[in-house]
Amino acid sequence: MTKKHLITSQVEEYIAYKQGMGFQITIEAAELRRFAAFARAQGHQSSLTIDLALNWASEKPHYTRWYRARRLETVHTFAKYAWAVDPNTEIPPTGVFGKCHGRTAPYIYSVDEVIMLMNQARQLLSPDGLRAMSVMTAIGLLWATGIRVCELCRLFREDVHFDTGELHIRDTKFHKERYIPMQVTVLEALKTYAEFRDHRCPHSTNPHFFLSTNGVTLSQRNLEYSFSRLRLCLLSDDKKQGWGRRPPRLYDLRHTFACNTIIRWYQEGADVNHRLLLLSTYLGHAKPSDTYWYLTGTPELLAQAGERFENLSLRSQIGGRP
Repeated sequence: MTKKHLITSQVEEYIAYKQGMGFQITIEAAELRRFAAFARAQGHQSSLTIDLALNWASEKPHYTRWYRARRLETVHTFAKYAWAVDPNTEIPPTGVFGKCHGRTAPYIYSVDEVIMLMNQARQLLSPDGLRAMSVMTAIGLLWATGIRVCELCRLFREDVHFDTGELHIRDTKFHKERYIPMQVTVLEALKTYAEFRDHRCPHSTNPHFFLSTNGVTLSQRNLEYSFSRLRLCLLSDDKKQGWGRRPPRLYDLRHTFACNTIIRWYQEGADVNHRLLLLSTYLGHAKPSDTYWYLTGTPELLAQAGERFENLSLRSQIGGRP
């Protein structure tokens, strides 16, 4: 009988344990499986060691300091679980590569940049045109609604209610279903996409709303890979050697939606604190404090908040009601 690889078995047990507790650990699970594969490739048959963890975290020379720190922290968390069942496990220290939880400012897209990305998506290599159309429409939907990338990729055809103009978000990060209202222009864009998709794949039985080439599901991994190529169009001539910061992500479209919404409320003179509770529900946040993070997300928001505070202070000083 072939002996099971120790770290591989422990990784699968840990993933099953976390999932059994209700956690969605897609990224963490993928990283830990890569770690187990690395251990097997190295011929490492025994318990987890600090050297093994450090070598894996810095496996490739092009890994950024932040990514190495994140990989090491992932193994650190897993190692604490493994140590409980295997005392020979060594728990790697964190901080070797610095912190991995810095609050990097989100990239806030301008309208022109979103249009540029969507136009660039039209040019994607796509034999039947479906991949290009799907990526283009997906970018527009993320920008217009602020839903998570994973939520978009999990949308089924039945989740897009053309009759009521709503998206039904089912499999959410915190297992909280919600309905997202759509503007007329967004609804029309989705109708156009659905007609194009059904014309290209008239006999498809795939229940997902967004499909890629030959009618396969548009996965989050494929969508993010496509975007990593598209975003290069945003690099100006003076930045051709790099971004000088973390590159823009698909997830930043969600930040952009939230920040633009809050800025509009400030400009309208609305009670932003009250409306943030509504935005929290709309975005599917577990608690309102997660939404308050957006208040410090961009210089524009800080400026709007500062101006509002100054106006309220001035009105109070002259006897007005804040």
